[in-house]
Amino acid sequence: MILNDIILNAQQFAPDFFANYCVINGDILKLDEVRKMGCAEFGLRSRINMPIKLYRYFPNREEKNEKEEIVNHSKEALINNTVFLQTPTEFDDVYDSDITIDYSAYEKLRLLEYCRRCEISADKAASTQEIGNKLVGHLWNHFLNNSNLDSVFTAPQASEIESLSNEAFGLSISLEYTKTGDFGTAVTKTIQKEYAEYVNQLKNTFRTACFATTPYSQLMWGGAYADFHKGFCVEYTVRRDDPEYQEITQNLFPMVYCKVRPDMTERITSFQDKMPTEELLWELYFNGALRKSIDWVFQNEWRLLLPLRRKDPKDYNIKIYPITKVFLGNKMPPERRKEIIEICKERGIPYIGVTRNPTTFEMQDCACLCEDCPRYTGNPD
Repeated sequence: MILNDIILNAQQFAPDFFANYCVINGDILKLDEVRKMGCAEFGLRSRINMPIKLYRYFPNREEKNEKEEIVNHSKEALINNTVFLQTPTEFDDVYDSDITIDYSAYEKLRLLEYCRRCEISADKAASTQEIGNKLVGHLWNHFLNNSNLDSVFTAPQASEIESLSNEAFGLSISLEYTKTGDFGTAVTKTIQKEYAEYVNQLKNTFRTACFATTPYSQLMWGGAYADFHKGFCVEYTVRRDDPEYQEITQNLFPMVYCKVRPDMTERITSFQDKMPTEELLWELYFNGALRKSIDWVFQNEWRLLLPLRRKDPKDYNIKIYPITKVFLGNKMPPERRKEIIEICKERGIPYIGVTRNPTTFEMQDCACLCEDCPRYTGNPD
């Protein structure tokens, strides 16, 4: 896409512009205006502008599953017309879906929150050390008098979740105290544990599958997505108005490519120990699950997000829109090519090979039938 080159080259000349704008489905929009849309409006606009075709690149290689069995998830996806929903922690971009939560700020906010729950007066302007000393002193006195922290939280509890949080906090401090023999250290370690668990919880709120809008991206073919041209690419025809695929359509969104990542520490921490809301969902979408560096804008990715919680990993394979074409990688070995072609024939799916475009850094359809191609026969003569 020409837009990609313009954006990537213009960053050095207009840094202020790229601090305030983003790219969504090829359109340049103000970040603040997108933020104000909220989840419902963004979802509606996404459905209106949804592509007719979506594409997913597959490496077509064997790997070991959690049971040490050799499997080929790419072939399974083609045969069963499914996609596997991953957690963002498995993505190639280590910062993908990352919500920035600064630990130092988080620690202070949680200390203030527990002071509130204990009905201790604490000044937000005070240092973390001062607030921590006040809380630790109060908790320690209660522990000395009662041998536990069961009734230390005296403020009215907003929900059952907050009540359970209080109980877990007290038990964790007691456990850490038996290990370290220092009450202050026990409180610190408990908050560190809370931080790690909350960040992990946020990042694993959704499972996701990613789609492109073209089968001809040399960058996508050339990377791990398609095993350096040895894999294949599947075309899905979007059935936006088909009731059978409503759950898919309602949860499919374009990525927000931008230069900046906001510090969401105070905002996201305020949702901890509360029931999930649409407001929190939008914060996680806009600032995490759908936010990606402008460096990846060439992908023009659409992302399916579903909050699935299942015991068996196989249950994360879900039915997707109908497969309407398969593109075979330019460097796919002959035997692999034959296997994929046979699957396509059995399922009545059109297929075609791709080759390098002679004048641009993109791929294009092969001019000859796969069966007549040396890559299929394995005989270059």
